[in-house]
Amino acid sequence: MYYYPATFVPHPLHPGRYDVTFVDLPGCVSSGDSLLDALHMAQEALTMHLGAMLEDGDPLPAPSSLDEARQIDEAEALEEDDPLPQGTLWQYVLVAPVTRKPKAESPVRLSISLKPSVIARLDAIAEDMGLTRSGIINVAARDYIHRIQG
Repeated sequence: MYYYPATFVPHPLHPGRYDVTFVDLPGCVSSGDSLLDALHMAQEALTMHLGAMLEDGDPLPAPSSLDEARQIDEAEALEEDDPLPQGTLWQYVLVAPVTRKPKAESPVRLSISLKPSVIARLDAIAEDMGLTRSGIINVAARDYIHRIQG
């Protein structure tokens, strides 16, 4: 697992939106429509950035502390005469970078019991999306897991 401090800057024109940068990783940037979305997007950006660095054999920089990241950001803002907006946050982002495409997993057959009305709704949604019943259950399960794991 790796962690790096991220700077979450409220977007000046879009209330609730945050832009994200990493002082230790120039070019690793992201944004989100809410703070939670920005955190998810920061994790995705950091995962991809570190994964690419590891695959290329580039050394990973030591992560700054949150206080060091804040000081660097504030010094750059002062130098550019563009103060950081009120509400700027610093937070560590923790990821496990993916350095190679994972092997495809074979599906596992399950036997589940659902009410006929639920099956009918699943089938209708699956058909609208061009998926199978198993496909829509897979999509729904992944979405649910993603939401509860934050």
